[in-house]
Amino acid sequence: MTLLKSSLTCAALLISIAVATRSVHAQTPKKTSDIAQELVRTETGFFEAWKSEDVAYFRNHIPENGVFWGEYGTFSRDQQLEEQKQSAQACVVDGYGLSDFGILPLATGTYLLTYKAEQHATCGGQKVPVYMNGSSVYIFKEGRWQAIYRAEVPLKNQN
Repeated sequence: MTLLKSSLTCAALLISIAVATRSVHAQTPKKTSDIAQELVRTETGFFEAWKSEDVAYFRNHIPENGVFWGEYGTFSRDQQLEEQKQSAQACVVDGYGLSDFGILPLATGTYLLTYKAEQHATCGGQKVPVYMNGSSVYIFKEGRWQAIYRAEVPLKNQN
């Protein structure tokens, strides 16, 4: 009986180790530098979509419960998408640049991306602020990074 009990205990331990090892290999996270590159590429995609009037990019990279915060208030995903449709008709984007990226892991699969932006555009005949700070909270959902929260704030000193 003791031999049988020991054999079963050993077998259970080996199975547990095998399952745990397989799980670790299947869920090994990407390097933070790889994730940072993906997040920067995704964030840059928002600016490129703004420039090229690609509302579908916003739809694909903002989840249903996504929120945008800026100088005009807080907007839901639907409000953001409507804003982008209006922007496509009213804005001309000559160029933009993003720099000084920072990334902070918040939880498993959730990251805060911060950056500085320089944008050259007019909307409704008015120049938009050139310099701003931005931040986005990204989650990995449906096989891609999505910005559940985005914020853009123009800098007071635009010189």
